[in-house]
Amino acid sequence: MSTPLLRWLVAPPTTLTTHSSQAVPEVTEDDINAIRRACDLFEALDHEFGGGHARTAAVQYLHTEVTPLLRGRFAPETGRSLFAASARFAAKVGAMAYDAGLHDLGRRYFLQSLNLAHLGNDRLLGAKSLALLSHQANFLGRFRSAVDLARTAKTGAAHHATPAVRAMLAAMEARGLASLGDDHACTRALDEMEQAFHQIDPMTEPAWMGYFDASEAADESAHCAHDLGHGIRAIDHAHRSITLAPKGFRRSRTFAGLIQASAYLKQADADPEAACALARTAITQAGTLRSARVRTYITRLRSDLEPYASSRHVRELDEFLADAPLVRR
Repeated sequence: MSTPLLRWLVAPPTTLTTHSSQAVPEVTEDDINAIRRACDLFEALDHEFGGGHARTAAVQYLHTEVTPLLRGRFAPETGRSLFAASARFAAKVGAMAYDAGLHDLGRRYFLQSLNLAHLGNDRLLGAKSLALLSHQANFLGRFRSAVDLARTAKTGAAHHATPAVRAMLAAMEARGLASLGDDHACTRALDEMEQAFHQIDPMTEPAWMGYFDASEAADESAHCAHDLGHGIRAIDHAHRSITLAPKGFRRSRTFAGLIQASAYLKQADADPEAACALARTAITQAGTLRSARVRTYITRLRSDLEPYASSRHVRELDEFLADAPLVRR
């Protein structure tokens, strides 16, 4: 992975070349807007129904609609917009694969997105690709890599990053540091996230950063507090995230709900009854969400409940999980 990262950091964008042959399509602004619109639609489906829901359709769109345009005819400015839009779409396909548990495939799409962003001379989309790689690395237990990827993105986007992008990258760094147990450095990164978050002006941010709202910031804080063992803080942040989450962000509410449930086991006086009740609520509201990541959260929570396996509440949760549509997928 080091070669594409170094290229993104130090190499000037390659001059885009276009075909003169009339046999290849001429790229128009409508083509680029169609890619952006399709990405918006797949993103909405991803947030509400999980990465496994429409991933195959997204892959097909990428290969049949987007890829041929990259070999088309275009003016330089149109080409940069095309490659940037394609970078965002590749990142979305990667995020859906990641959520579906297809980690090697997701990583390849994230790196493809990074290369496309580099060709499109869009530093912010490149930073987003690295943020996704960081998020995935942390999820897979590669905590030091997660921190390194987030810091690489911060370095590469330093002179271009908007407040929302700075907040996102600080959050990714904080996540990795929390997983490493570095409370002090994590707190510093979360402070950086909060400072940047309060400077956000939606009118000057990339449209694709709109997801990083107060609910998302609270969720990042909840995950960090949870991983550092600060149960009460994690509960409060998770509750705030759930309360503020947009209606269509069902997966985000499920993550926050499961983190809130697990946090009740990280207090001085662990409360498995509350953990089981909150887990049941979160899983019930998730419905038929198609997310391997959510199932992993459930598995981890059940592991945390193992010391209380003889409890009636845990036994009842096990019976509930045996029939839950999300778990049986």
